[in-house]
Amino acid sequence: MCFAPYISLSTFIIEFLLALHFLLKNPKDKLNQIIALISFLLGLYQLNEFFICTTNLKIFTILAMSVTTILPAMGISYALIMWRRKISYYWYILIYVPAIFFMISFYVLYKESAVCNLIFIQYPSTGLIDNFYSLYYIVYIVGTTILFYLGTSSVKSKYEKRLFYLGMFGMFIFTVPTYIFLVFLPMFNTQFSSVMCEFALLLAIEFIILLWYKEKHGIKY
Repeated sequence: MCFAPYISLSTFIIEFLLALHFLLKNPKDKLNQIIALISFLLGLYQLNEFFICTTNLKIFTILAMSVTTILPAMGISYALIMWRRKISYYWYILIYVPAIFFMISFYVLYKESAVCNLIFIQYPSTGLIDNFYSLYYIVYIVGTTILFYLGTSSVKSKYEKRLFYLGMFGMFIFTVPTYIFLVFLPMFNTQFSSVMCEFALLLAIEFIILLWYKEKHGIKY
């Protein structure tokens, strides 16, 4: 029996409720807002997986990949908010251009729906684009981590430094397990997005700890 849709639907409910909690906890705080948005997008991805398994419609494959495509760019925005850095709108455009490019590529190249396997979702191969997509993910995750690291040198408060370290840890907590998983089980490479978004539950837990620490020490963004 394929239980992937039940896993995806359950994960969507958890991440949606967490997103609501993060936002309602402090709706005017920019860090709460971006974390709530990231959590919502992770949940939205899971909802699309559920529909992939239950409808077999191509549109949900495109939507699922579009959501995962925007996440690395959201990570950069997340780090910039924590660093309290304001940048010009054209820099934001440059940051999000690769995500838009891949979204359009998936819309054009996907000719069929992803396949719902026992646990993970297998996406259609797009050849060379897949390699560039993996590179995009790695570069943006490393870039986000570097921004967090640079942020530690820009603050004097030990509490804010620890908050940066928590942010940096968040970048590793779901990506490193994903890549380790795929190194030992390379047959799941075409299921990269699905594997990573399941490990993203660890990121949701880390968000709970990060925001709890922020509220405890009265840090505002």
